[in-house]
Amino acid sequence: MTPDEKFITAILTQAAEDTKYVASMSGVECTACKKTIAKAISKLGGVKTIRIIKKSKKSHQLEIYTDGSNELTKEDAVKALAKAKHYKILSWTKA
Repeated sequence: MTPDEKFITAILTQAAEDTKYVASMSGVECTACKKTIAKAISKLGGVKTIRIIKKSKKSHQLEIYTDGSNELTKEDAVKALAKAKHYKILSWTKA
C-alpha cells in the first residue's frame, strides 16, 4: 500500500468511527416520554443508539451514538423533537 493509499484509508476509517453526543434535557417525566424522544431522535441520519439517563428529578442526560456519517447539532435534535415542545435540550456537546 502506498503512502497515499494509507492516508486515504486512515481518513475513511476515521470518518466511519462512532461519534457520541451528550445533551442535558428537561421535560422527561416517564417511560413514554423516553420512547417518544428515542423515536424522534432515531430518525436523524446515522443514529445507532440512544440512551436517556435520569440525573435529577427534573434533568435527564441524552446520549446519542452515531456511525459518524453525519454531524449532528443541537438544532437537528430540537427540530426532531418539534412536535413535542415540552422537551427542552438545555446543552449539547460532541464527546
